[in-house]
Amino acid sequence: MPVQAEFLKQVRDVLNHLHDYPYLETHPLALRFWPEERAEGPNRAQRLHRLLLESIESLNPPARSSVTPSQTEHYLLLVYRYVEGREVAEIMKELGYSRRQFFREQRKALLRLGALLWQKLPQSSPTPVQNDDLLSSEAERVLLQRETIHLGELARGVLSSVAALAQQHHVVLESTLPEHLPAVCANRTLLRQAILRILSQLITGADLRRVSLEAAHGGPGVIISVRGSQRSAPLTEGRSDHDLDQALSTARRLIEMMGGQWLAFERDTRACTCRFSLPPDAEKVLLTVEDNEAVIRAFRRYLTGYGYQVVGATSGPEALRLARELRPAAIALDVMMPSQDGWEVLQGLKNDEATRDIPVIICSVLDDRELAYSLGAAAYLPKPVTQADLLSALAALPAGPRGGR
Repeated sequence: MPVQAEFLKQVRDVLNHLHDYPYLETHPLALRFWPEERAEGPNRAQRLHRLLLESIESLNPPARSSVTPSQTEHYLLLVYRYVEGREVAEIMKELGYSRRQFFREQRKALLRLGALLWQKLPQSSPTPVQNDDLLSSEAERVLLQRETIHLGELARGVLSSVAALAQQHHVVLESTLPEHLPAVCANRTLLRQAILRILSQLITGADLRRVSLEAAHGGPGVIISVRGSQRSAPLTEGRSDHDLDQALSTARRLIEMMGGQWLAFERDTRACTCRFSLPPDAEKVLLTVEDNEAVIRAFRRYLTGYGYQVVGATSGPEALRLARELRPAAIALDVMMPSQDGWEVLQGLKNDEATRDIPVIICSVLDDRELAYSLGAAAYLPKPVTQADLLSALAALPAGPRGGR
């Protein structure tokens, strides 16, 4: 049975969010595989994450099997691109691909994975094609890494981009942003496109005379509003703003891809308003205790875009000092270190009232899980630690202290 194009879009999208558990929880693929949530056991996000990793791993040709080189490369490409999150340029160099060849082979690899997942769909799973053509292929290629964004600066850039357009259509642009608005966690490129999409459509296609961009504190995050008012002619009954609805659908998808929430779109005969919220800048600190600087650099690369700042400590005394000062969200602790080994550091952390509640992930070449857990470790990861291992371990930790920034 041929794999539907819509299904392949969903596979590509979910791979781009492979380690984003909140996003996976409500993803269309999760709902297709598990329409009803279970009261106990792994949630949809955990099951979908495991299904994807197992499916990718099943494409790994067994040793000494008669396979073509491309089959092995397709497996490696999926691992490098989505499991480990490597950059395209790095993968091209590793596999000896040109840019055109990379995207051609990536599509073939996704087709193989999509066909495998298609076969695993529950027999009762509905297969209607849904309207999900909201993002262009260019937007799909944008790495959905989140960063700290100061809305005042972004708003000035966005309004500057549409100023000439507003002048051409005799629309007055306004902006109301509090002076001390907190930074948000989003992707700058996608956030700009979402707001520009809304603004440009209100300016050109809604018969408005005034458009304003506003923001305000909203719980832990920020609520952004785009308001249009003073229609040149009242909206008559039965007339709909089809182009505006399409623009808002695209903007909504972009906002939700970044972990934001679409709150409302309201309109009457003279005005319209759309509101959405963005999460606050919530970067947490992972204290990585490791005498090998290369491992610290690898952890920084692994967690870029996932809401963590990696702070390195190369000795036990330094680790204990930084743990007290920073109150990190978690500590990744190596065992084999000079002078003071990881077990001594772990005991020191648990014996200090200021640090005993910080979850510690033991990272070791030694298989000492029982000792690690008996000393109070929250998780154990065998070395070498992969990006998927680290992200999964962090996602499974209980909510702990936020890194002090």
